[in-house]
Amino acid sequence: MASSSYFEDSSNELTCAICLQLFEEPVTLCCGHSFCSSCLENYWESREESTACLCPNCREVFPQKPKLQKNVILARLVEQMKLREGEGSHSVGGQAEGKDGEGDVTVNRMVNVGGHESHCEVCNEEAAMRCVPYETVCCERHMKPPKHKGHNLVEPEMKVEDPGCTEHGNSIHFYCKDDESLVSLLCKAEHQDHEVVPVEVAVAEFKGILAAKYPPLVESIKQVGSQIQQVHQEVRDTQVSGREKEERLEGERREMYRAVDEKVNHMKRWLSERQSVKLSHLEHQRANLQQEMDSLCEEESTLKASLKELEAVSFLEGYKDLLCRLESRSHFSTTEPAPPRLLDFPVEEQNVDSLIQINDNLLKEIQNGRTPSLDPNSAHRRIKISRDLRMATRTETDNPYPDHPDRFDRYPQVLSSESFSSGRHYWEVDVRSRGRWLIGICLNSMGRKGRGKECMLGGNPESWCLQKCENKYYTVHNNRGTLLSVPGDPERFGFLLDCEEGELTCLEDSRVLHVFRGNFMDPVKPAIGVYGDDGDSVRFCHLFMISFIPFCS
Repeated sequence: MASSSYFEDSSNELTCAICLQLFEEPVTLCCGHSFCSSCLENYWESREESTACLCPNCREVFPQKPKLQKNVILARLVEQMKLREGEGSHSVGGQAEGKDGEGDVTVNRMVNVGGHESHCEVCNEEAAMRCVPYETVCCERHMKPPKHKGHNLVEPEMKVEDPGCTEHGNSIHFYCKDDESLVSLLCKAEHQDHEVVPVEVAVAEFKGILAAKYPPLVESIKQVGSQIQQVHQEVRDTQVSGREKEERLEGERREMYRAVDEKVNHMKRWLSERQSVKLSHLEHQRANLQQEMDSLCEEESTLKASLKELEAVSFLEGYKDLLCRLESRSHFSTTEPAPPRLLDFPVEEQNVDSLIQINDNLLKEIQNGRTPSLDPNSAHRRIKISRDLRMATRTETDNPYPDHPDRFDRYPQVLSSESFSSGRHYWEVDVRSRGRWLIGICLNSMGRKGRGKECMLGGNPESWCLQKCENKYYTVHNNRGTLLSVPGDPERFGFLLDCEEGELTCLEDSRVLHVFRGNFMDPVKPAIGVYGDDGDSVRFCHLFMISFIPFCS
């Protein structure tokens, strides 16, 4: 059943979204949107991208130009709308009655926009919602969702300002691409030579441009998020590494305290024993002297009594016996052995002070020194140097190092940037890798080019090294190796170089493994050779603690 209200509500539904006029020969696309046939053809012809057709409303793309057929129902509704407008049956703000041949329908068009007196256009009940911008009202029972873009349901009393033309105050229906401005129907004449499109078309086009920016923005967000996660991970790794180093340093301190306490306790026990021996000897000596003192006092008393004797006969009778006893006392002398000295420590105890002094001096030297760094100009192309110049890693392929006269061209070796020719120096090397390696020192003058032993660490008189091969450890110098007794599989080795003494001491866990002797007054450099598999590595350790300094003899 058709009604006056139906035709009036449908006036906006019978409007072309391109020309904003009642349909002329309306056609409907597959997406469901309808347009004037001529408007749609002109729109497609005006587009620069002629390879595909799209809906001006929803922007759906049609790879092939669809066959347009007239929408007979829309055309008939348009004709009926035009007839009713011609009869003057459309009355806004009042009441109108009409018949469709089957019954009478009374339509209430009392619309008080923005006020409180508004009624449903169908049943005359109090309106619940208002459609913007077409100002139609309805109750909850006849409320329908908007079917087209730009239709919004709001409260009847809500004021919604429709943006209008600043010059004429009319509603905006077009957009000028040349001036980038909004255009009303009256302003359109001023933009005759410009590219003017309906606002819906402009919105759809610009949304497409903005949508094209969305994937790069999402990718940037992902990249930044990934970097943030990396930073968070580095923060966590730094915190864990710091705690591990603090715990290890604290363990070293406890170990040093334990060693000192053990040595001091041993010395105290020995001192207590020596003190007991000496006190016992002194007590025995005191008892003997006291006994002798008592005997002498007795003889003194007898002598005084004899000298005071008045009777000649009595004196003469005891004189000779008393004289003999006094003469024997005059030859008295102690034959007791000298007591032992109280602090006469054994030789090993006498060396404790000097040993502690040596470690104290070495500690000061290490604190004033620095960890060696690797020289990239000396690295073989199968040796990769870490960013901090501390770790050498074996690789299967050549690294892109430039040619350099100091570079090893045959053996996978690398030297430090530092060289030593005087003083005492200490460093440690992390050898957790299970492969074959060589670590030690070499003269700065050792050969770098060629296949002979003169360029291999330990294979000539100019290098002194420790070697790990097939899980055994050797000292290597001048192409001669000596097997070492090394328990377990150590993770670190320490090297103490004394240039003036001509000694290179190799240590493992506070234990001296070997002492090389040579002329180290010529410049020497710490050296590393990584002969294992791909990924095996050797690293100079950062000296934040003293791991290999022997604290006990």
